[in-house]
Parts: sequence; structure tokens; C-alpha cells
Amino acid sequence: MAQLPGLLDARGLLATAAAQSADLTEDTLSGLVAFILPGSDPYSTAQGASFNGPGGIAAGTVPLLTYVLDHIVPVGTVIAGDTTLPASGGVATLLNAYATRVNPVAAGGGFPSPFSRLSFAEKAKVFELFEGEPSMDGTELRFVAGILPGAVALLSFGEGGVYDPKTRSVSRRPVGWDISGYGGPAEGQAELKGYYHGFRQAIDA
Repeated sequence: MAQLPGLLDARGLLATAAAQSADLTEDTLSGLVAFILPGSDPYSTAQGASFNGPGGIAAGTVPLLTYVLDHIVPVGTVIAGDTTLPASGGVATLLNAYATRVNPVAAGGGFPSPFSRLSFAEKAKVFELFEGEPSMDGTELRFVAGILPGAVALLSFGEGGVYDPKTRSVSRRPVGWDISGYGGPAEGQAELKGYYHGFRQAIDA
């Protein structure tokens, strides 16, 4: 992600990314999470692809995704000394820039970010443009464009969004557990009793 500032600067978006508010970043990433794992939330409904039940938004994925982007893949910026550009803001800026290319007048709901106002199919087109960007050939951003949807899915289905590090347990049942039918952790299983087919010792083949 160290190459993200250069990519933004080449498009005249570096200052925009640096000045982007946390609210706009959150709104954009909410549109992204709903795209990957739709639920009954307003972002999913607005894109025209929803699910009658909790999805990635309800799973607490947005703040977790923001944290992962900003702390796991920090991005340095050339704007001012040791000031850093949050990776979440940089990614959101790119998504919104592609969104305006896909549909300059998108009006899917009253969301602040252009990306969140796109339809489901238009969001897919954003990633088509993102992944196919010629200027990213040979850079780590090519990898980021491809892995971002998978990373969001992993975070959405995991426990991170509801995990409490103080108690080292989940604060509520994770959405991914219900979707996958997971029964939850178990402290071992009842021991097997008896012998398989009556065998009481190992038999040489």
C-alpha cells in the first residue's frame, strides 16, 4: 500500500484523500461491505441486492475493516513530513473516483459517497475498472484490488466484528455463525466408548 499515495497523486486525488472525513470513509466502506455480504441494511437495499437478515454491516465489519486498513497496511504520504494518510481513506477515495466514472449521476439512496449510491452491478463495474487499471501493473495495488473483496468477506464471516479483547470472547453471536450454521465453540466432545466393530487391538495388515 506504500504506492497508494503516488497513484492518488497521479489522479489529482491525494489532497482529497488526505482531507476526506472519517464519516465519508465509513459511508464508502459500508457500501463496499454491503456489496460483498448483503443484508437487510439500507446500503444493501439501495444497491438492489439485499438479504432478509443480517449481513456484513450487522456483523460489525466496517469498523474492523477500517482498523485493518489503517493499522495493518499503513500508508505514508508526501504531504507533510511524518503525517500519514490512512489507508482506509485512500481506498475509499479510489472507490469513489471509479464510481463517478461508472455513473456520474448515481442516485441510489441519499448516501454521501458516490460508491454507496451505485447499484450492485455498477459496484461490480468499479472493481472491474480497479483491477484492470493499466497504471497498477507491476505494483502491489494490483494485489490490493484483487484481494479487497475477499478480505471483506473474511472479516464479515469471522468473529472480529463482535470480539471483545478484554473478555477474550464474542459480545454476541457472530452473523457468520448463523449464515454458515456453525454451532459455536465446544470444549471437546464426549469420549467414544466401546470398540470399533469389536476390535480390541491393532491388527497387522
